[in-house]
Amino acid sequence: MTQVPTQIIAKSGFPEIGPPGLRDTMRSEWTKMKTLRSTYIIFILGTLFILALSALITFLIAANEASELKHGGSLPSPLITIQGGQVGWEFALLAFMVLGVLIISGEYSSSLIGVTLLATPQRRRFLLAKVLVFALSLFVFTEVMSFVNFFIGHAIVSAYPDYPNTWLSNDGVLRVVIGMGIYVTLIGLMGLGAGALLRNAAGAIAACVGFLFILPIALSALPNSFSNPIGEYWPTQAGSRIGVLHQGAHDLTAWWGAGDMALFIVVLLLIAGYALAKRDA
Repeated sequence: MTQVPTQIIAKSGFPEIGPPGLRDTMRSEWTKMKTLRSTYIIFILGTLFILALSALITFLIAANEASELKHGGSLPSPLITIQGGQVGWEFALLAFMVLGVLIISGEYSSSLIGVTLLATPQRRRFLLAKVLVFALSLFVFTEVMSFVNFFIGHAIVSAYPDYPNTWLSNDGVLRVVIGMGIYVTLIGLMGLGAGALLRNAAGAIAACVGFLFILPIALSALPNSFSNPIGEYWPTQAGSRIGVLHQGAHDLTAWWGAGDMALFIVVLLLIAGYALAKRDA
């Protein structure tokens, strides 16, 4: 096929179109993400888990302990706004982890990956754009949900005047509220990295669940001389410290734990990017 000279294209009045840049690829990934039905379903489920389930648990615990307080019980912990509000996050992080897997594995199951890589031959840039769009969207959403969830829990506990309440100005509370959004975003990126590496939704979800839940349980069965040093730096356990007020004797501090998990996610995504560049679509 004869290539049309650039001068002829310029004289024809049509703009000269070059290869897509990172901004173009991010715009494309945003379009694909917001048109997926699973995106809306999981974000709705996440909202229900974070807000509705957490509010219900907070109400039940506060009502029960306030009743015991009236009958001569001891003064309950003022941390119920945090503790009750975190119940819904346990389910929400699983939902967003699954979404991270589906964001990338869905392209393989639908055979859209061939068209995507044809439009964006630089595969690492394609993965980077997908990571940036997903991470920014999830981070903004989870941070908003985290603050709304805290204020709802605070309002529920405020309905019981004799019950001690927690506010953002209390030591560590603001860090916990912000940290939950960071931790869930990292979990979602773990799902995306696993999906990009394994290219199969079922396999990636199983791998993430095993890494997040099953392996730590197996690790806890080992003698303390082995389990404590490994558990201290285990990425998902270390990362969860940012959403907890009190640290254990063998735990990293909140921000060091978040950094440990972030480093693991970066390494996972770099391996996934390398595999994406070397393998066939």
